[in-house]
Amino acid sequence: MCGILGWLGEHQAADEQRFGAALDLLAHRGPDDRGVYRGDGLLLGHRRLSILDLSAAGHQPMVDSQSGAVIVFNGEIYNHVELRRELEARGRRFVGASDTEVLLYALQEWGSDALGRLNGMWAFALWNPASRTLLLARDRFGVKPLYYRHGPQGFAFASEPKALLELFPQHRKASRPALLDFLVNNALYANGQSFYEGIHVLPPAHFCTVAGAGEDLQLKRYWDYPSEIADELSAAMAAEQFVELFEDAVKIRLRADVPVGITLSGGLDSTAILAAAQAQSARPLTCFTSVYDGGQGGELEWARRASEPLSAPLLAVPAPRDNWLEVLRQVVWHMDGPGYSPAVYPLWCLMQRARQEAIPVLLEGQGADEALAGYPQYAVLELLAYARGAYAERRSIRGVGQRLQALRQTFTLRWAAAWMLREMWPQLVDWRRQRVGFQALLRPGLTLPVPETSVDRQHPDAVRQRLMHDHSQAILPGLLHYGDAISMAHSIEARHPFMDYRLVEWFFRLPTRHKLHQGETKWVLRDYLRTHGQQRIGNRRDKKGYPTPVGAWLASEQGEALAAKLLDQSSLLYEWCDPKKVRHLIEQNRQGVLGAEHHLYKLISAQMWLSVCIDGAR
Repeated sequence: MCGILGWLGEHQAADEQRFGAALDLLAHRGPDDRGVYRGDGLLLGHRRLSILDLSAAGHQPMVDSQSGAVIVFNGEIYNHVELRRELEARGRRFVGASDTEVLLYALQEWGSDALGRLNGMWAFALWNPASRTLLLARDRFGVKPLYYRHGPQGFAFASEPKALLELFPQHRKASRPALLDFLVNNALYANGQSFYEGIHVLPPAHFCTVAGAGEDLQLKRYWDYPSEIADELSAAMAAEQFVELFEDAVKIRLRADVPVGITLSGGLDSTAILAAAQAQSARPLTCFTSVYDGGQGGELEWARRASEPLSAPLLAVPAPRDNWLEVLRQVVWHMDGPGYSPAVYPLWCLMQRARQEAIPVLLEGQGADEALAGYPQYAVLELLAYARGAYAERRSIRGVGQRLQALRQTFTLRWAAAWMLREMWPQLVDWRRQRVGFQALLRPGLTLPVPETSVDRQHPDAVRQRLMHDHSQAILPGLLHYGDAISMAHSIEARHPFMDYRLVEWFFRLPTRHKLHQGETKWVLRDYLRTHGQQRIGNRRDKKGYPTPVGAWLASEQGEALAAKLLDQSSLLYEWCDPKKVRHLIEQNRQGVLGAEHHLYKLISAQMWLSVCIDGAR
């Protein structure tokens, strides 16, 4: 895990000095080492977080002595051991034991075809001096970020926009279309745009080549989700295949030359990772879980039930109420944009504690819900599909009843009912947005961005359609974005076993009936837990999501002070939002109106970002 920076173009001596300052803005991503390459009109910079091969042999930028090719790399290639053996068999000789050297030689050996062989998370740039070509690539799901700008003064890229803003301050302007699309539609990086004007995002599963002095840029996709479904797969076969793939995904993510821990909620995802990791680790993994209100709240009791049978140390990490707004200012600086999840705050506290405990690698359960149907909307879609006869299974009153009972047991009645209404009558969404949400706040005459085309609810496999949409566009990208930003803010490497590409491809070939079995969510994962000593967690029904008391904290704030934060007349939000309507939203949150907390938090986060990153009031 590291921070990377590059600039291809004409440079003066003063530019190199600014480049160094920009690179140091990424020091939190890599506090252990620093390196700069200069040559051929190119500057490459690297800040290193040492995880594999802690010696100087892992220093970057790394140069291939034979070809002169230079690489800067952020991420981890988990199958570097297997790739190293393959490359050695082809005559490659290694100096150190880092995955960076493996990646460098793999790219020299196979070119861009090497990307299909990589299992991991990455953002990197490879410079070929012979062809004067820069190759940039990002992992299949966009776990690691990569931003770029292309225009006068050349081409530049970085792990975070703030480094590019140091080099090109003219981009320190809010992208109005991107911000408005986020506030209205929850869209993140729509059309490859960041929240800054003129700064772009390299899409996941893509690479680009930049030739000459940065004038010629070509973008290409190298991976996509599978289109076929393994309809012949039995439940027993599915359970067996899942065990093999999942345990290997966890195993290779334990590879590190530093201590590894885990974020543990006591939910299905993190508990399964803990069970698999403890079976393969030589020592117990330290677990971290969030608590609120004097050590209570969160999911501490469930985390204890998950950790105690495995004798895994568990640290309860408080997320105190008194400084969460101040922390939010730091969060938006690290995210370089607003967010829609208040879970960033407890995650901040947790990552901070992990760094204090000198555990720089944490396993996390991100990505399971969006692949295995863990949210209520998927259970509702499956129920509606069953009721209209979309499956080969014969419909019955009993089948509908089983699904309704499972839905009520797994999710709160209020949450489940809201999604049922939403899926049965989509027009209610627009009506709701006119009462609670950003659209309800707007001044007259503002043209709104059109939301993405919705998933076809009448599709024979609407659940799979929705899962793919949420995994690739609607939900998971935002969660991965804030997860990377918050973990790297504390120099922590977060690893995601459920994002192993072999597992993801298998998930999207898996028939829906093995994800939702008669309304029971995440069936293959529950089966794994029940057969691996975690029956209570496997049978757990009360899906919590990411519970935080932020709504209550917002409600307890002084209304005038909160309105002042949102309604500064110099703010872009003031230009868009009617002050009276914003005050009404604040009151709706006090009353506990469903959805008010979410929209109020988004507004505060957006205003914080505008203040900190655009106006510079950090």
